[in-house]
Amino acid sequence: MKKSLLLLLMMGGAFQAHAIDLKGDYLSQSGELMFRFTSDSLYVDIAQSHRNVSAFKLIKKSDSKEAVTFDAFEHFLQNGQETYREVLIRVSPEGEKKYLLEYFGKDKDREYNSSERYHIKPIE
Repeated sequence: MKKSLLLLLMMGGAFQAHAIDLKGDYLSQSGELMFRFTSDSLYVDIAQSHRNVSAFKLIKKSDSKEAVTFDAFEHFLQNGQETYREVLIRVSPEGEKKYLLEYFGKDKDREYNSSERYHIKPIE
């Protein structure tokens, strides 16, 4: 019984170790954008001025060692009216402490094709 419990605890720890932990600040490969992950949001800022470009509310869809995916919602004003866009954000590891961040989706009132990709690494 004790061996089985120990084995289950070790397996649980092994699975957790492979999940992607994205809390903190990340810089794009070009150095132009900073991505800040909190527990339930993603903020995209211009790296030099820290001026906010986008803020997304994140709802995690899946998490594995291959990728973590989120349904993400960005609210903003357009012609004086609040609207939003919904995107799917996927973050995949590319190597030690390097990730590929991709997002695509649609505005509330119209569909669009967006295939934005950023190579990001943590700011240390």
